[in-house]
Amino acid sequence: MERAKTGDLYLCDECGMAVTIEEACTCDACGLVCCDVPMVKKAGAAGKAKKKAAPATKAARR
Repeated sequence: MERAKTGDLYLCDECGMAVTIEEACTCDACGLVCCDVPMVKKAGAAGKAKKKAAPATKAARR
């Protein structure tokens, strides 16, 4: 697995979870795993990942 760089976006093909790298790891044997499957790097996604706001709940609107 190639080394993750700051800003890279990785996706889980099983559940759809997305991970954005904030601080890169420098070890050689590191990998991102979700659902017991290695996560895949989304090409060209560095800097394009956007945070989605959680929908407002009834209690939060009061």
